Amino acid sequence: MIRTLRVVLNYLLAMAVVVLLWAGVSWLLEVSRGREILPTPWVTFAAAMDNIGTLASAFGTSALRFLIALIVAFLLGLPLGLAVGFESKLDRYLSPLIYLLYPMPPVALLLFLYLAFGLGEVVRLVVVVMALFFQVVVAAQGAAKYIVPSHVTAVRSAGATRWQIYRHVVLPATLPSVLTAARVSVGLGITMLYIAETKLGVLLGPGAGLGRFIEYYTFRGDISLAGVVGLALLGLLFYVVLELGERVLCRWKFVGARGGT
Repeated sequence: MIRTLRVVLNYLLAMAVVVLLWAGVSWLLEVSRGREILPTPWVTFAAAMDNIGTLASAFGTSALRFLIALIVAFLLGLPLGLAVGFESKLDRYLSPLIYLLYPMPPVALLLFLYLAFGLGEVVRLVVVVMALFFQVVVAAQGAAKYIVPSHVTAVRSAGATRWQIYRHVVLPATLPSVLTAARVSVGLGITMLYIAETKLGVLLGPGAGLGRFIEYYTFRGDISLAGVVGLALLGLLFYVVLELGERVLCRWKFVGARGGT
């Protein structure tokens, strides 16, 4: 309980520092340029309150969209990454293909994604899923590839089936690395979410995601910036959720570790 309060206080302190820096930069830009360039935190907050209904709707839409994309990326990417990393034959034939496709940005394929999935909700999800999917695959594959062989031998000598080896050795050994990679990839996922909601949502209203909200109010800097803050909070939300998930699913990782329970 005490540790949880400490973590909450640390986040609140970080937010306070960001607000102070934001206010300072806003003031410096206004003094140097003679006009408001970056709306101040309080002006942005007031604009957010004036449009709280639309902003909340956009936040909820983006949060649901990102959650679905994250779940799909895990359901598809985790088994594939574990299998490729643990099975030497799959590693030999599929790893080059994964490494070839991994650096390819989904936005470069937007035209083909349009043609394949249309302009509906599916294509927006596909763009985000593609970005997160390869993060999960590469993390799982790398972790599974270097599992200590003696651990596998010990379980196999006890008569474990291949499924039991995956369940009791491969998955516990790789899950911490996969969840850490997922946390690191939240920033990339939010970026792709913004691109998907702006490039693929031009005919929608401002409540159709934070990306669309920001673009819709492009000429209202205070309201648009409120949407940017919403994206930052959305990223923070999923980062914290994944961190909590890692602490619940991988308790052994934090036992005796600095900052662990």
